[in-house]
Amino acid sequence: MSENEIPAEEKSLLQEGLDALRKGESEDAEEIFQEFLSRYPESKLADKACYNLASICLKREENEKALEWLEFLLRKYPNGETAYMAKDERIEVQRMLGIGPIETSDERYRKGKEAISKGKLIEAEKIFLSYLNDYQDSELVDNAHFNLAMIYKSLGKMDKAKYHVDIIMSCFPDSDAAVYAADLLTDDE
Repeated sequence: MSENEIPAEEKSLLQEGLDALRKGESEDAEEIFQEFLSRYPESKLADKACYNLASICLKREENEKALEWLEFLLRKYPNGETAYMAKDERIEVQRMLGIGPIETSDERYRKGKEAISKGKLIEAEKIFLSYLNDYQDSELVDNAHFNLAMIYKSLGKMDKAKYHVDIIMSCFPDSDAAVYAADLLTDDE
């Protein structure tokens, strides 16, 4: 359903809540977003109402309540436009409450890439090996193997580089990593 296919009364009520929020009328906005969810729980805009309710709670430092809204959003509307932001926001709120992960898979992956960019290959190797151990279901596993293959090639450990290239080619043959990994062992940098 495109934006034009969303009923006008749904768009209007959500906009009314957003307008109240912009005016600093958070209590009115909260009531409007809750009314929206009550009247249109299956709307394509419902995730936005949830996200705004969580934001209102965060501004009031009602972190537990904000977390409840974010978790509700992710459970009820996992494919909504705000779901991606809600995932990150949920992690931050969990951290504020002392229950969140110390580090996400994306953060650890970025640390590994940063270590490579600084020429700290041994540190990067440790990060990516721990990444593969801790985040086996991540969508970046193929890239972690590729980074390890590059690290080992740079360190002259071609047997280990080949090991990771072989994993990419057999387990992730259609990935971007496979496109580059195929040339990694023959490339003379």
